[in-house]
Amino acid sequence: MANELNIIGKPRRRVDARAKVTGQTTFADDIVLPRMAYCKLLRSPHPHARIRSISTARALASPGVYLVLTGKDLPIEYGIMPVSQDEHALCRDRVRFVGDPVAAVVAREELTAIRALDLIDVDYEPLTTISDPQQALSISEPRIHGYGAGGNIHKCISLEFGEVETGFAKADHVFENLFFYEGSTHLPLEEHAAVAAVDPDGKLTLWSSTQTPHYLHRVLARVLQLPAAHIRVVATPSGGGFGGKSDPFNHEIAVARAAMILGRPVKICLTREEVFYCHRGRHPVLMKFKTGVKDDGTITAMHLQTLIDGGAYGSYGAASTFYTGALQTTTYHIPRFFFQACRVFTNKPPCGPKRGHGTPQPRFGQEIQLDRLRKLCGLTPWSSG
Repeated sequence: MANELNIIGKPRRRVDARAKVTGQTTFADDIVLPRMAYCKLLRSPHPHARIRSISTARALASPGVYLVLTGKDLPIEYGIMPVSQDEHALCRDRVRFVGDPVAAVVAREELTAIRALDLIDVDYEPLTTISDPQQALSISEPRIHGYGAGGNIHKCISLEFGEVETGFAKADHVFENLFFYEGSTHLPLEEHAAVAAVDPDGKLTLWSSTQTPHYLHRVLARVLQLPAAHIRVVATPSGGGFGGKSDPFNHEIAVARAAMILGRPVKICLTREEVFYCHRGRHPVLMKFKTGVKDDGTITAMHLQTLIDGGAYGSYGAASTFYTGALQTTTYHIPRFFFQACRVFTNKPPCGPKRGHGTPQPRFGQEIQLDRLRKLCGLTPWSSG
């Protein structure tokens, strides 16, 4: 009887396998509704600039164009975390990275919407571009955002457990190493897509390839100023996400607003290039490790400092900053641990919650340093088995 109940080590069919391999699964971009229109976003060619003016008259006059939205149509800020309400669905006064959306065109066909984007005239005033964390620390003006720890610093964290200097004094060896972990993005097979529709009672339904329907629901209620009970978010089957679809995105809000204005369904499906603009990928992190050890490899203390490139917006960054140090003591006995972290804003696509956000970077640095110090102590590196 016990063997009949045992499922470990036995292959099990995925509950959604048949539908996926036969093409029956309905992804967000597969949804087609009567009278549906198509949306495309106009994105900034500048990494950092002030928007002097936007003229949409030529685009609105183009045949087949139903609507053009700008930042004035969606003035309420939003964000995934309460401490980082710093995004607009369409930029109002400033763009902060190449690809930041400034307008949305809704038209009869997708190609018509794409062509109308070229008819929108935007007057930009370029601002100083902040391209790396060290520059962000050194430049206090212009500020990418008006909140945070000052200048272009988004979040600082300092946690200390025990006296690390006492631990270093007890060590036979103290090692210091500097590591850098480059950022990366998710690249799911399915690009982000969303469809919005309003029923005869004025209630909104949004189908989206989102990983966080409840967060998206909350943001829609906030930005669109609708009762939460009048909004339904359907998380369609996702063709990959890995954290990259965990934020509420501007394209989801734009099609929802357009559907409310037009009274007809509106769809958007991003191109691969636009998915890179959405990003929310892994943070680039510069890490400095100082670790004290005995001759037998016993760790006496560790001091970790991390400098995190957050990109243009907050996203999950406040949590990611904490994670770059908070989990270092889970796999090894480190009796004294001092952790300092700083996340800064730069004029690049915003980083976010890519798989285990904030933790792979310092794990990489720590494991390399521990292997090095064991070898210098005449011990076998742990990675060698």
